[in-house]
Parts: sequence; C-alpha cells; structure tokens
Amino acid sequence: MNSAENTFHKALHLTGLFIKTFRFCLFSLAVGVLGAILCVTPLGLYLEEEFGLDWLFLARGEITPPKDVVIISVDQTTADLLKLSDNPHQWPRDYYAQLIDKINQQQPALIAMNIVFGEKRNESIDQQLAHAIASHDNVILSNYLKHKTVPMADGSAPIIYETLVESIDAITAAALSAGPFVIPKASSTVKQFWLNKDSAGDVRTFPYIVFQCYVFKAAYPQIIALLNTIAPALAAKMPANFAQLAKSHNVLGGIEQIQTVLAEHAASPEQQQQLFSQAHTPARQQQLITTWLKVAGNKSLYLNHYGNVGAITTIPFYQALNGLPNDTLKDKIVMIGFSESIEPEKTQGYYTVYSNANDQTTSPIDLAATAIGNLIDEQWLKPLSLFYQFLILLGWGAALSILSLTCPYRVAASGIVALSAAYAYLAYYEFASAHVWLPLFIPLALQMPLILSLVSIMHFRSTDRAKTKMQQALNNLLPKEVVDNIPRQPENWVLNSSGKLLQGVCMATDVRDYTSLSESLKPSALIDLMNAYYATVFPAVNQHGGFITDLAGDGMYAVWNHPEDNRQARSNACRAALAIKNRLHDFNQNRPRPLITRFGLSCGDISIGHTGAPGRYIYRAIGDPVNTASRIEGLNKQLGTQILVNAAVIDGLEEFFLRDMGLFILKGKAKPVHVFELMDTLSETVEATRTLASAFANALALFQYQQPEAALAAFLQLSQRYPDDGPSQFFTRYLQNLAQQSENRGTDQLPKLIDITAINF
Repeated sequence: MNSAENTFHKALHLTGLFIKTFRFCLFSLAVGVLGAILCVTPLGLYLEEEFGLDWLFLARGEITPPKDVVIISVDQTTADLLKLSDNPHQWPRDYYAQLIDKINQQQPALIAMNIVFGEKRNESIDQQLAHAIASHDNVILSNYLKHKTVPMADGSAPIIYETLVESIDAITAAALSAGPFVIPKASSTVKQFWLNKDSAGDVRTFPYIVFQCYVFKAAYPQIIALLNTIAPALAAKMPANFAQLAKSHNVLGGIEQIQTVLAEHAASPEQQQQLFSQAHTPARQQQLITTWLKVAGNKSLYLNHYGNVGAITTIPFYQALNGLPNDTLKDKIVMIGFSESIEPEKTQGYYTVYSNANDQTTSPIDLAATAIGNLIDEQWLKPLSLFYQFLILLGWGAALSILSLTCPYRVAASGIVALSAAYAYLAYYEFASAHVWLPLFIPLALQMPLILSLVSIMHFRSTDRAKTKMQQALNNLLPKEVVDNIPRQPENWVLNSSGKLLQGVCMATDVRDYTSLSESLKPSALIDLMNAYYATVFPAVNQHGGFITDLAGDGMYAVWNHPEDNRQARSNACRAALAIKNRLHDFNQNRPRPLITRFGLSCGDISIGHTGAPGRYIYRAIGDPVNTASRIEGLNKQLGTQILVNAAVIDGLEEFFLRDMGLFILKGKAKPVHVFELMDTLSETVEATRTLASAFANALALFQYQQPEAALAAFLQLSQRYPDDGPSQFFTRYLQNLAQQSENRGTDQLPKLIDITAINF
C-alpha cells in the first residue's frame, strides 16, 4: 500500500511538473511569436519606421556630412539680391550657364542639376546653357515622372501609367545623362530613395545615375583593369578613359554592360577581393566599386540623414556665381537645386526626423545630396532581413519570458529592464557605428511591456496568496487582536522619527579573527559565545551614556551625544572604550579563543533615526563619523592597536593618555584623518607606557620632518625594545618599504601622511 501511494504521488508530481513546463514553453513561444509575426507585417514595418527608426536617429544625433558632395542652393536670398523672380523656373537661363562655367573652373567631379528646363525660351540663351552643359561632359540633369490616366471606352478601370518629362532637346542632348528623382513618401517623413523605378520602365533615378558616373570617373582605369582579367574582349572595346566614354553619350549603357559582366564574375566578396588583388586596385577605388556592385540589385534604400537642413555643405547661388576660393569644389559632386526657402509649396510634406522639431521642410536637393552621399560612403541604412528580424524577435520574446518565469519578481523585473537597456544600446551602437537598423519599437515598446505586465500580474497574485499564508502564520505567533489590528494602523505607524541631526561620537568595534572563530564553532556554540560577549559589552556602553545602534555579527556601532555638552559626550565615549577593553580582559581569562576587540571612534554630525523603506526599517546612525569610525577601527589591524580615535574626539580632553599616530588616508576617504591611540586615562597610565609613548613621539617627529634614515633607525630601536608594540613594528616595515621604493626611484622624499590603501606589505 505504501509503495502504491509513493508511486501515485511521484506520478502526480511529474504530471504537475509537465503541465507547468508546458505552460512555461507555451507562454515563452507565444510572446516571441507575437513579436516575430508582427515584424513581417506592414503594421510592424510602419511602427518600426515611424517610431523605432526616429528614436535611433534622435539618439544618435547629427553625423559628419559627406566630404565629396556640395550643394549650391537656388534660394530666396539670391532672388532678392539679384532682383530675380521668386519663381526660380523664371530665372534667366544664362545665370545657370554662368554658374556652370564658374563651377567648371574649379574642376569638379560632376555637376548634378535637379532642375528641369522644360520649355523653350530665347534660343541663343538656351544654346548658351546647352554649350555650358556640354563643355566638360560632366553635367547630369534630372527629369520627372508624370502620371497619366487613360479612360477606357467600355467603362472599365482606367489605365494609369508614368511618362518621363525631359528638359528641352538641346539641353537634354548636351547633358551627360538624366534621370528622375522620385521620393517615396509612405509615412510622415521621407525615409527611402529609389535607385530604379519599375513603374516607368525600370529607369535609373537621378541619385543613382550621379553615383554611377562618380564611381566610373573616380575608378575608370581600375574598372577597365578588372574587366581585362575577366572579359578582355569587352575591355578592348571600351574607351581609353572616362572622358571619351562621356563624349560618346552612352555612359549608362557602358556602365551597365560592365556592371553585368563584373557581377557575374564577382558574385561573392571572396571573388571580388581576388579580382581586386589581380588588378592591384587601391582601397578607395575598391570601396567605390564594391558599393556599386552591392547596390545593383536594389530597387530602393533607406536614407541615412546627416542632420537638419544645411547639414551638408551648402553654398548660396549668388556666392557661387560671384566666384569661390580655389579648390572649394575640386573633385566634388556639385548639386544644384531649389532651396526649401524659395519654393515652400513645392517641398510641402518633405520632412525628415530632424525637421520635425521645428516643422521645417526639406528640399529635394538636400534629399538627393543625402542619397548620393550615402551611396558614395556606403552609409545608407541597412535593415536586417525579415528572416533575421523574425529570429531576433522570436528569441527576444522567449528570453524575456524565460527570465520572468525562472527568477523571483524583483530579479526578473530588474533583469528585463537591464536586458532591454542592453538591447537598446546594442541597437543604438549598430545604428551609429555600422548603420545597421535593428528592430526597436516591437521588442521594447510591445514585447517588453507585455511581458513585464504579465510578470507583475503573476507576482501580485502570488503576493496576495503569500499575505494570506503570512496572516495565518502570524495568528500562530501573535495574539489575534494584534494581527487583526495591523491593517488598521497608519501607513507610517512604525516611525516615530525621520532622523535627527546632532553632534556626537560614533564607536565601531570588531572582534579579531572572528571569521576563523565562526568556522571552528558550531552555530549554537557561536551564538552562546556572542551573547555572553555582548552581555559584557552592552552594560559598559549604557553606563557611560551611549546606546547601541547596530549589530553585524561580531561588530557593534554605538553613539554618544550630549546636546548641552559635546565635550562630555566625547569623554564618555572614550571612557566606555577603556571600560569595555578592561571588562573583556577579564572576560577572556581562561578562554581558549579570546575575543580581542578593536575600537574606532569618530566625532561629527550624525543623523539618528529610522532608515529604510516600507517593509524594512532599521533604527541606526548615519553620517560621515559612522563611516570614519569603521575605517579607523580597521586601521587597528594595520597598526596592531586596540583603540584608535580621530582628532575631533579628543580635542580639549586632558584626562586621557594618547599616542599620536600621524595622518592617514583611509579606505574610501578623500581627506586625511589625524589618528591617535587611546592608551588609558591619564591618572592610570604607568611609567613604562609613558616612556614608550615619548620615544615613539620622537621617532614620529623624525618621520614627519623628512628624516627617513634617522626615523627608520629610531623605529628599529623601538621595535627591538618593544617587540609587542604594533605601531613601532608598522612604521619600521613602512619605512623599510619606502626606502626600497626610494632607492628604485632615486629619491628620498617622504610622504607626510600615510595612504593606508596603498600599503601591501
């Protein structure tokens, strides 16, 4: 029967464990799957773009703009100064011709004009502009896509298509190339830019064309060298240099033909690196070519904004027209376009995360320059693939769930917050350093609060059950009326003081070798011994006007204060220390393990009252004297003494015999502490003690007056005469150690105070 019962209980236990484990796994999986599925939905993308991405930009702040891109802004100031129309489309085209000539004097890499010259005007001026554009074969123009709708005769849905609107033929023919700058705007701010526009026949966009031409102009010899290693026949057909390619007016055709061939033979980074090594390609050209090949298959990329309007170097039109310092534009991509100040109605709705604060719109030319700068420096934002986002959010939800279900509430809550902070920092670091965009909103604003809320609910339910059990337990320990009356007490009923500031003395004590003593005794024997010990110590404290504020194993803290006479409080504390020392001398007689007690006394402002928070209050003393007393007590171990006090304790007290120990830097203290050994009352001090103290004072004076050799000799003599005197032994070792260090450093300069934290002998 007993065997059957045991089997039944084991089976019941295993069943309960299985159910708990199943719930645990189900909960972990549910939270992780919820976030993981959300990340692959349009709603998840919207939340991450609208909130997570903005948080990352704002946390990172502005970054260094591209050095290879300069904007010349067609702005309102130029219109006012040159008395031109507020509509820049009406400006005389010879101004643009003059500007292009001025820019070309500085040998820029490319000139990219985000302007469409769509209607014919004065033929000679149009020809002047066309000649300026064609003069160096380095001007790229923009065009724009126009939506058209064709109604159907049968009443079915109309056909909607896009067509390119170009500049006039003479100007278009003069340009190196042209492409539309289409800004995808699916949210409150501009976040992406197109590379290829499928809806218009897979055309290359304005920023992408500028970037490709820049790559070919900067790395054309290296590209041809790469081509020679894999397709020498095609390389032989290509022009000798980029200038000849530009004059052929088939730049994009040549670029894409070469791109296709290189992509086939350099599909992996390893293959690319092998080709670069064979062609001896310099690092800068390697980076540009690698980026060019990397973006080839992308339709759009995320903009990595450099900052607010003006973050990219921007020069007003009139300044560029008047002439700029030499080399201002040399080898730069010079972007020319309308400022947000001159056509606010045309840029309405073009906002970035940095312009939201002041509601300032961003011009298309700023966005185009940002896109080109991102491409050149490979700084566009790189979101993780949906597969990796799914795995991260699945694992994140599971990790937080496991933490919450396996740890106590406080640990779990703190751990969830700490992990969330660590994840937020990781997302920020990757964003700021590598331009990698990790999911942020879903894990931190959805998964984490959900898990934390569920953990809190579970905790409060558990706490409620624990309170019921506690009340049942208290009913067995206290009278029922006392237990029943606890909930009716005021919230702070245990407090009768919030702390009182006073001038007082704090005593800290400690038993030497208590750790080894506690290891050698059984707990019951140790408790009996310490109770007897404190029965000897406490009366001496109480009889001399002090009170015990804290106990910690073998350590005790006591405080003396006398509002009317601080001197009396200090005297009582010193007498109590001597009394305890004498009583413990008798207490330790005939004991195999005597409890040798060390004392530290410090005086100053002390706050005495209840310390803690609801759930745990302790009536104790707090203040610098408490910490100082503890540090002084610890100094006894170094000096081999029993009672040490600071100067404030014995100031003006003439009834005690003291030995000056000098100045010490104690652990955790910034200022030096003047320490004295309290040896006895003046009336009870024996002659031998006086003789020792006098000789010690002479040796200490030699140390303080920078006479190391004489001081060491004096302390050596004292150590031989008084082998049991701890301070003499300490200073002897200290000076010997200093002498060795001085010999190594080549100096005999002595410190005037002793940094106890730096002593390792």
